[in-house]
Amino acid sequence: MPVICVALGTMTACFGGVIRDILCNEIPIIFRKEIYATACILGGTVYFLLLKTTLSEDIIVLISGVLVILVRILAVLFKLSLPSIYGQSE
Repeated sequence: MPVICVALGTMTACFGGVIRDILCNEIPIIFRKEIYATACILGGTVYFLLLKTTLSEDIIVLISGVLVILVRILAVLFKLSLPSIYGQSE
């Protein structure tokens, strides 16, 4: 069940971002070499792992959300990206 939840949350975030970028007449971020879906997957995974601890659910949600935002900010600041399947960097 956690895998399905993480997958659906990642798809929702990604396609929401695609719709946002299309409405703004820009190339969607997910189609570029940026860490986008990876941050969502990491946040969802951390959420489900932290549910096994004694932390309150409010703290778990806060930690997971901050982690996703932090990963995205660090990826943008340090220009981190995943390898391209085309073998060329843009």
